Amino acid sequence: MKNFFISFRKWFLLGFLFCLFSIFYFLDFYQYLNFDTLKAYKATAEQWTFLHYKTSVALYHLAFIVLVACGIPCGTLFTLFGGFLFGTIAILYATLGTTFGGVILFLAVRSSIGAHIAVKSSGWIKSMEAGFQKNAFNYLLMLRIMPIFPCGVINVTAGALNVSVRTYILATAIGTLPATMIYVLVGRGLDKFLSANAPNFNILYTPSVLFPLLGLALLCLLPLLYKGTLHFRNKSVKKLHQSD
Repeated sequence: MKNFFISFRKWFLLGFLFCLFSIFYFLDFYQYLNFDTLKAYKATAEQWTFLHYKTSVALYHLAFIVLVACGIPCGTLFTLFGGFLFGTIAILYATLGTTFGGVILFLAVRSSIGAHIAVKSSGWIKSMEAGFQKNAFNYLLMLRIMPIFPCGVINVTAGALNVSVRTYILATAIGTLPATMIYVLVGRGLDKFLSANAPNFNILYTPSVLFPLLGLALLCLLPLLYKGTLHFRNKSVKKLHQSD
């Protein structure tokens, strides 16, 4: 009986998250995670936020954390939505939502199937394991800053490879901050685009929208710059060894 309760405690959180994930997709709630929904409920969301600000913030955090914890890809849309509704303070709100939601999934995996995945790991998980073993904080920080893998995959992998909770929280909060800032700023400018009766793409050239988009483009180029720098460094080291 004691072993049963120990196993139940280990698997309960992951099982609960999986049930929420299944319900979300079974009821087709995923179809609402798009810009059409944002535009359709724009006025209602603005009015509700104005009249019930604290409740709106609480519901935003709850939805953000639960969806991220369930591994549902929602970070970009929710961060834009936060910038649209709350302004610059949404940088803090979105960072908290991403971090706490990720921690829940991270702990669920770590306490249940983490050890099994680590032992049976192969392919890209094995390559990520090598990176975590060298320097878990720097490697996780790099994965967060450069969008090589989806956030859900990183959360699961970090939990499976037994990264410390402190390292996970710090690297996630710091690493997601640049992209969060950019998306929130884009979300603030999105109000003008959504308010137009007909799409006015000249809005994209206004500073409030253009600069964040340029920053996002630069962020997307970081993986290529990183790979290029790494390749150049390895090539230089190889030539140095050959000359010796």
